[in-house]
Amino acid sequence: MTKIGLLGAGMIADIHGEAITATGGEIVAVYDPRDHRRDAFAQKWNCDSCSELASLLSRSDIEAVVVAAPNDQHASLAIAAMKAGKDVLLEKPMAMSLAQCDEIMCVQSETKQLLQLGFVCRFSPVALKVKQMIDEGKLGTIRHARATLLRQRGIPGLGGWFTTKERSGGGCLIDIGVHLIDLLSHLTSASEPKRVLGMCSQTFSIESYGYDEMWSTPKPDGTFDVEDGVVATTTFANGITNQIDVSWATHLPASFIRDGITIEGDKGAVWFDLWADSIAFGTSLDGKPDESKVEVRVNEAWDDAFQSEHRAFADGIVNRAVSVEAGTSDDGRKVQTIVEAIYESDAQNCEVQISRS
Repeated sequence: MTKIGLLGAGMIADIHGEAITATGGEIVAVYDPRDHRRDAFAQKWNCDSCSELASLLSRSDIEAVVVAAPNDQHASLAIAAMKAGKDVLLEKPMAMSLAQCDEIMCVQSETKQLLQLGFVCRFSPVALKVKQMIDEGKLGTIRHARATLLRQRGIPGLGGWFTTKERSGGGCLIDIGVHLIDLLSHLTSASEPKRVLGMCSQTFSIESYGYDEMWSTPKPDGTFDVEDGVVATTTFANGITNQIDVSWATHLPASFIRDGITIEGDKGAVWFDLWADSIAFGTSLDGKPDESKVEVRVNEAWDDAFQSEHRAFADGIVNRAVSVEAGTSDDGRKVQTIVEAIYESDAQNCEVQISRS
């Protein structure tokens, strides 16, 4: 049984709590500077409530932690945990900058602690099946992949830390876009990123944003200085191109929004909804198009993914290596490299080259 501490007691911590308990782990304690959130989490999950980070990290009955705090705390919490001898499941994004990623990786190298990135989309049942199909050669050589994720009204906590660049590091790109950047790179085995063309936009404002329901109520006096939409194409050294189209909010009617991922190879192509239970597969048979649906066993895709992520984390702790399906610190840094290049491309209004670092 993996004994885990939670660093952060917000919504994502609850999701991790469900996955930990469902996979046989034990939540020992939680740390959060907000008394009401920390104590509510501790009561719900029957664990200890720690008002100080050091009191949680000093406990010998905790072998690993999940960093589930705002983005600006990711680096400091992950570093403190590894220095305290704890393995870490670090929620995305890895950090606020490449410099912070490098600092995390330096401490990881010094302490030899396990560090797994929270790229949970890798573990969606259909994504796992697509990876198997690609590895079996059913798509041949991958040429291009693209992913679309459009929320109709999904700006998280408009006016709060999510929409404040100083705390989040960016908007929809660094929130949900990083999942797609990592997933496409993982599925297509894209190598080193070489060129990026990115365009960011802010369609809505605190005053104009209309919604029926949302993550939380907007703060009229809050900050909204990040993008709510981004389109970007990354070209990798091995010739693969990956494209994302992501937005927190759109004026499109809900019935017209169809999120999905397309991967094209020289022998076949797939399209899939990340949280569905089937894959559209196309290939050629005797020179003619051949289409089929690949069924995938799914219970509840979202829960399945988080539970698989935690099984991989538990296995990694035992085997002292990040599981092959999971995200490593190298993957986290690669995503941050692409994110920063997208923001630079948008600022310069042109394609940017990524130099080896």
